[in-house]
Amino acid sequence: MNIKKVIQYCLLTFLFLVSLLFYKNYFTNDLKVSNDSKISDEELEKNFNVDQNELDNNLIENLRYVSEDLLGNTYTVTAKSATLKENKLNEVQLYEVNAEISKKGQEVIYIYSKTANYNKINNNTIFKEEVDVKYGYQTMNSETLNLNFQDNFIEILDNVYYTNKDTKINADKVVIDLLSKKLKISMTNNKDKINIVSKY
Repeated sequence: MNIKKVIQYCLLTFLFLVSLLFYKNYFTNDLKVSNDSKISDEELEKNFNVDQNELDNNLIENLRYVSEDLLGNTYTVTAKSATLKENKLNEVQLYEVNAEISKKGQEVIYIYSKTANYNKINNNTIFKEEVDVKYGYQTMNSETLNLNFQDNFIEILDNVYYTNKDTKINADKVVIDLLSKKLKISMTNNKDKINIVSKY
């Protein structure tokens, strides 16, 4: 056989092997990477759908809770929407909240707030954001209201504005005793003074 042809065959074989190695190293890795990224995108979309479904499953619309004690006193809470808390099964986060406390022989207390945290076991509720309270001729506005049925009080906090027919009061804290309906108005810092404007 001619030496020239043998050298040509050897060179062709060598060139074929080099091309094969080059293709294997550079092109097959790119295919793997693109396949992996495709899988991760699919997994990401699947996880997003699962999270969205969980959120939708936890969302409750037009919620209403009513509780009544042995004396016929009732506490009613309604909300435009609510979400269940995963870690705290007894608590519900409420949005656009209206509440009524109705005790026999006494005027109804009405409460409104943007959000509230409601405990299904003891009915204790923390109202937050644009809190409005109406009780007879009295109205109160604040940012936080803590309704505690275990200790029978309502604690109104954070820049409280109290008004009735003749008086306007600006204070840090108002506490209402649910049994006697007596009010206690105070400031967080004892050196600060309660601002009172009244008509005589």
